Amino acid sequence: MHWVLIGIIALALVVTAARYPRLAFGILAVLIAGAVLMLQLIPGEKERESVRMSASDVYLSMVRIVPAYAGSFDLSGRLENRSADAELSEATLQVQLRDCHSDSERTAGNCPVLGVATPQIALIVPPGQARDFSVSITFPRVQVRGTADWQYTVRAVQGHGYQPGSAQ
Repeated sequence: MHWVLIGIIALALVVTAARYPRLAFGILAVLIAGAVLMLQLIPGEKERESVRMSASDVYLSMVRIVPAYAGSFDLSGRLENRSADAELSEATLQVQLRDCHSDSERTAGNCPVLGVATPQIALIVPPGQARDFSVSITFPRVQVRGTADWQYTVRAVQGHGYQPGSAQ
């Protein structure tokens, strides 16, 4: 509701700027002071809207990584929201590219890490549903000499309270 008030003040600023520049400057000062005051007095507004979700509430499956142009890779897969009451709005993945020279190295986990990427995926997934995604990740100046081994995990998630009427 308070953001509507700031919008009205901004509209008044635009309307009065042509004829009364001093008044417009005063309105601008009030607008900036009001925004700063609201951000200081109402901390955690975004956190109130968001719901606590953990990375374990989101399951990553059907991951496919294919080479693309100029050292980049196309990462695609499916995110499943296993939360009962929260709608997933964003997930951050951690993707490691490792260079394995033998199967024994791979099973022991001793492959050197060539690069780490943390793509953010903005995707609305209601509780109990899954959505496919596709993002591009880059590992500049990396050359795999053995076999590429990919490690990927869901590192962080953000969710919002679920309202059944707002599903897309």
